[in-house]
Amino acid sequence: MFTLQQVVDAPPAEVVRAFTEAEPFAAWFLAEGFTTPSDRVTLDVRPGGLISAVFVGEGDVEVPFTLRYGDLDLPHHLLLYFDDPAEEITVDLSGLPDGKTQLDYRSVGLIDEQQIPIKPGVATMLNHLATYFSR
Repeated sequence: MFTLQQVVDAPPAEVVRAFTEAEPFAAWFLAEGFTTPSDRVTLDVRPGGLISAVFVGEGDVEVPFTLRYGDLDLPHHLLLYFDDPAEEITVDLSGLPDGKTQLDYRSVGLIDEQQIPIKPGVATMLNHLATYFSR
């Protein structure tokens, strides 16, 4: 298990768009050396619905991926699942003064060897998310 926190300069109702709309999702869900084109992202926002997208890298390298939505209490709580490797992600969005949001990210299910490369990548993604919503 690992946890990360990020303060975002937007209210929860805006920040949740990063998990429910293609364009903001594509702006933050990136891996080093890859982009996630928003026209290659589809989101079926409901419990059991899928997020399907493609990482696109140099030389026409494409890496498709999917996540599955679990419990949703929008805009304050989302549960997401990766199947490979098996991971459960909890995202909680809490309003802060001045219209900001505290984003709490918790990952459960990865073994230590999987967490080592994934945790810093997720931290970078959350920084991209905060940048997307900065005013």
